[in-house]
Order: sequence, then C-alpha cells, then structure tokens
Amino acid sequence: MRPLDSKRAAPLSNSTLLEALDSDLLLRCASYLDADGLARLGRSSAAFGTPQAGQQRSLANEAAHQRFRQSATDEERRCLPKHDDESDIGLYRAL
Repeated sequence: MRPLDSKRAAPLSNSTLLEALDSDLLLRCASYLDADGLARLGRSSAAFGTPQAGQQRSLANEAAHQRFRQSATDEERRCLPKHDDESDIGLYRAL
C-alpha cells in the first residue's frame, strides 16, 4: 500500500462554498423541501434566512413563494391572502 499523501488542499470556508454556488441552483435545491424544511433551512444560516443584497426575499422565502405560486389554485390564492407581517413560508405552510 502507498502511504497517504499528507499534502491536501485546505478546505474552503463555508461562506466561500455558498458564494461559489449559483443562487438559482440553491433555490432549485430548496424547492424540494416542504414548508417545515424551508423554515428549518431559513433558521440554519443567515445565507438562507436573510435577504441578500438587492434581494426582496431570503432564499428560503423565495423557494416558498415560488412553490406557493406554482401549486396554489386561483381559489386558494383568494382564500389565503398574504398579510404584511407574514412570511412566504407561513403562507406556503397554510396551503
């Protein structure tokens, strides 16, 4: 057996890893989560739960917004109006 090479590349910091990934890719991955999973994702990291510069919604809330928009019928949208202080995750959970 060959000895393992002890010269390994230094791991990237977590913030560098997230910056390297396209936000559309992260959003697509987050879209597979249910409302509770999106809420946990938003609480797990500011990168997912806080709107980034120039963004209206956090990544978790944007995923919930898109899922609600894609899956809610017109009648469900009328019955579930979004209140000013309500998150998109809360609205998606009510669906």
